[in-house]
Amino acid sequence: MATKIATWMIGIGGCIAFLGFCAFPAAFEPNPDKTLLSAGLTVLSTGMMLVSGGLYLKAGVIRQGATSGAASQTKRGRKANCDRCGKNEPVIQCRVHQVHLCGGCLGDHYDFRACAYVPSTRRSTGKAAAYAQAGGA
Repeated sequence: MATKIATWMIGIGGCIAFLGFCAFPAAFEPNPDKTLLSAGLTVLSTGMMLVSGGLYLKAGVIRQGATSGAASQTKRGRKANCDRCGKNEPVIQCRVHQVHLCGGCLGDHYDFRACAYVPSTRRSTGKAAAYAQAGGA
């Protein structure tokens, strides 16, 4: 909405500034009229103020868009890291010890008798919520 208003301000300001320029040839005739020259300069400056106000609004919209884009990139969730080394992305979770492990740390932790492993990626909704969303009873 602000960009449309700014565009209209620039267009109307340009038309008003053009009308101010149109007064200059009449002010510089063989018999110069200082009041017509001052009126033309007033109209020209009013038009230029409208143009500059429209440009200021457009720059504000662009600046606001740039800062909101940067903020959305910084607010992204960080990658989950391995609970043991903290460097790599986890690929598996030990359900007994409740730790997420990367491939390198899994070799140190692996004990098939005591641990139960599941993939580290989880769905955002549980089975009951997914069933309810699918139209179940």
